[in-house]
Amino acid sequence: MAGIHTLNSRGNVMLQTLREHFAWSDARTFREIQRFHRDLLQILYAKLIDYASLRSALTPQPNKSEAAFLFDEQRCDNTFAPGVECVDALFRALDPQTTHSILGGELDDDRDEIARRLLAGSAVVAKDLDFKHPCFCYVLYVNNLSAASVAAIDGKLRANKAYLGYVPCTHASLAKTFVSMRLVNLMIKQGGTVILGHEDDRPNTENHNLHPYDYTAIGLRLKSIQSMYFSIFLSYKPEQMLLEESDDDLEIALRSMSEEVAPLADFTVAIDDDKFEKYLRSAKLGKLKTAGIEGLSKSGLETAIREKLRMSYLYNMEWVDEETHRLSKFNIMLEFPRQDGPPERMVVVLEYRPAERILKLITVS
Repeated sequence: MAGIHTLNSRGNVMLQTLREHFAWSDARTFREIQRFHRDLLQILYAKLIDYASLRSALTPQPNKSEAAFLFDEQRCDNTFAPGVECVDALFRALDPQTTHSILGGELDDDRDEIARRLLAGSAVVAKDLDFKHPCFCYVLYVNNLSAASVAAIDGKLRANKAYLGYVPCTHASLAKTFVSMRLVNLMIKQGGTVILGHEDDRPNTENHNLHPYDYTAIGLRLKSIQSMYFSIFLSYKPEQMLLEESDDDLEIALRSMSEEVAPLADFTVAIDDDKFEKYLRSAKLGKLKTAGIEGLSKSGLETAIREKLRMSYLYNMEWVDEETHRLSKFNIMLEFPRQDGPPERMVVVLEYRPAERILKLITVS
């Protein structure tokens, strides 16, 4: 079956609500999510959208950057809908050929107690941070950017009088968590096409723009699908630092790839001896050195991966059902701090074995 790039139950409670209301078993939940995802693939196919090609917009990329671009709404000419003006400025600054998820919203700091302090220590300031109140600071979050494109976008946006600067969001930080907390997924930009969600009672054969911004006016093609599919399967989740050992988002992700589920807190990470000696200690030694963990023993590396497991969401959930083998697997993005530079990011692919309570390492990159 096709893997699921991402599954958003952090911002959409439909799946867990259905599971609780109808008392679905783990096996039933798995089948329903897989069926729902197959429906999505058929909808996208009919609209000539290749789901596989959206992966870079829906999952964190180890060699790409993310940034939250900040605007002062009260400096916009369009004071009735300042977000429209901000979106227009961003789209005119983006490379026409690139693919991104774009999220938008305002800062969440009703008492104006932490926003300025956090931003002062983390933002690349273009003008100033003198917004009247955080609720007037509009954020546009963009993923899958090269470092050069972040600089290019920043340079172009500086001509906009409402633009304040940006927060680098490639690596985990309190500032990244803060600026992304209230954001909603606006669209996926794939080259000259934008993909949006529309009303659930509008058929998927139609394309409709619920946003006040006219994308077609700047030459973009518009495609949309029902929001229940868009918000669950086509919504990027910026990683946040306030993750507990388990939550609804994790529980649904596990049930999307396995008929049998056990609490992830009960699992240990296991690395085969041959995998450790002949793969990690040879082919991937450079990656381990960059992360500063080349000196760890096999058990030490297993522990290091396990300790960082809940600092990441699960991505690329896949259930393989072949005559020769059957398995459930997923990806996580891990970060390891370095003294001489930014944290090293590492994608780890793990096989999910609930009966044994084991997460078996498949590969790292």
